[in-house]
Parts: sequence; C-alpha cells; structure tokens
Amino acid sequence: MRITKILLLSVFFLFNFNNQVSSQEKKESKQKGKKEREEIKEPYLFWGGSLWLGFGSYTYVDVNAVFGSQLTERLSLGLSGKYQYYKDKGNITGNFQTFETSVYGGSVFSQFAVIKDFRNLVKVKAHSGIILHMEYEFLNTKYNYIYFDDPNSTRDRYWLHNVLAGGGYFQQMGKRAKTYIVLLWNVNQADDNPYEYPQLRIGFSVAI
Repeated sequence: MRITKILLLSVFFLFNFNNQVSSQEKKESKQKGKKEREEIKEPYLFWGGSLWLGFGSYTYVDVNAVFGSQLTERLSLGLSGKYQYYKDKGNITGNFQTFETSVYGGSVFSQFAVIKDFRNLVKVKAHSGIILHMEYEFLNTKYNYIYFDDPNSTRDRYWLHNVLAGGGYFQQMGKRAKTYIVLLWNVNQADDNPYEYPQLRIGFSVAI
C-alpha cells in the first residue's frame, strides 16, 4: 500500500512538474515571439542578395551579396559586394572568337517605399508595395573586344562607375524576410560600358 501511494505521488509530481515545464515553455515561447516582433521595429539590420544565371553561347553568372539597415518603415541604406562571370562566343569580322572574364566590385544603394503596404489601399492578403531604387555601382571589368568589335584593342581591365535608378515591387515573406524585383537604368552610361540596360534584378533580404 505504501509503495502504491509513493508511486501515485511520484506520478502526480512528475505529471505536475511536466505541466509546469510545458506551461513555462509555452510562456517563454510566446514571450520570445513577442520579443521577436518587437525587435523587428526600425531601425534594424538586414542581409540578403541575388543570384542570376544564364547558359548557352552566352554564359552569365551574377552573385550579389547585400548588407544594410532599414532606417525607417520606408527608407533603407545598404552596401553590396558583386561578382560576375561572362563567357561570350561572338563573331568578329567573320571569325568566331570567345571572350571570357570575371568582373568584381560593389555598390552603395538606397531604397524608398513609395507604397509601403498595398493592404492600406486595396483588399489584398499579402504585405507588398512599390519601391524606388538608387545605386552607385563600381565594377572592374575587362575590355570586351567582341562587344565593341575591336579585337586589336590594347585595353585591358578598367573601372566602370555607374549610377543606377529605377523601381520595382517587394513582398513581405513573414515577419523578417522579403523578396523584391526591380528594373534599373544607368543614368550616366559611358561609351566603354558593354552592359545592356535596363537591368532586371531579383533578390531577397532578411532582418537580423
């Protein structure tokens, strides 16, 4: 009988302890969730980037790593590091040649939400909006003799300084992440710039 009582008491205390632990875990989980929601308030830091791939007679790989700060609900500032790889099988004066190079550099950019949430205007479920994008970009590239149809050029690598402007669409993915798509024009394109504009950029960012 004594053993039965001890067993029942042990089961009771274990059951009660388990309920208390479970209740505490739920409470801490709610507090953590509430804290995370509070921590997402501006200003906060974010990281992200974009990846673009193209294969065939023209091979193109573009990796763009981004780090920045969401200063207000509408305004963000950031830095990016860029790496690109090109391989182009082109035709120069009737002869097929291959141009191959790696491009590297970075940029300083800013985004401003003209419409920060479509839900305030129309009945939609997703948190999305319209952004303006401004960017100063510096890229070290090799002279593309195929693009300029000039195989006898003595030029080698040089720096391009681009001012990009445009806009696009973003959509919030949960509390901390969002995706975006922007279309960018080069407002000071130089004669020795081989890139085509406007450029389409698709990327993401995650709050830290």
